[in-house]
Amino acid sequence: MTDKLGQIKDTVDDARSGRLIFISHCLLNQNACVRGLASQPAAIRELIDLILDNDVAIYQMPCPEVTYYGSMRWGQVKKQYASPMFRKHCRNIAEQLCDQVQTYRDNDHEVIGFVMRDGSPTCGLLRSAVEADENQGWVGMVWNASPLQRFGETKGVFTEELQAEVERRGMKDILFLSLPEVAEAGSFSDRLAEIKKVITKKPQQQLASV
Repeated sequence: MTDKLGQIKDTVDDARSGRLIFISHCLLNQNACVRGLASQPAAIRELIDLILDNDVAIYQMPCPEVTYYGSMRWGQVKKQYASPMFRKHCRNIAEQLCDQVQTYRDNDHEVIGFVMRDGSPTCGLLRSAVEADENQGWVGMVWNASPLQRFGETKGVFTEELQAEVERRGMKDILFLSLPEVAEAGSFSDRLAEIKKVITKKPQQQLASV
């Protein structure tokens, strides 16, 4: 505790870059992954280092799976998450995220876009976990089943709801990018190169100064 008053500046200029990117929760917190899927101890360093090296701020999106099922959950496929109740949960998150995007953009910040997680049944962009056989049963006790999955060229449930909300608000310039969580879901190096190409571009506008 101090009696000293903070210095009143005569300008709103500060050290911020005015640029930010929204990323899937598990890219910054590998502990959120389904057991067996975490590829690094804490975060996807290649991505995080790339973002910070380009003076871009990180907004960590909530994990729709953890905030609905918790951290002790089974791996599932897209059709298991595609219930009306879970979609409503995803829409609620999407609305809050788009509110954040909107307020930053309204105040002259550059929101580059969203980085999703290919392979995820919820956050996949180019590929998501789906059932290997459409006739396969995904009901009953898991220890009595032998479910198999593959990675189909379809968006995850949360990605679908987030894109719908972005489109509803007319944010057509917001980019959707992705990184795969496993090799079967896509090329990590190719997707990272795509993100690098985008974030190393010069920002479209600078923050207004007084």
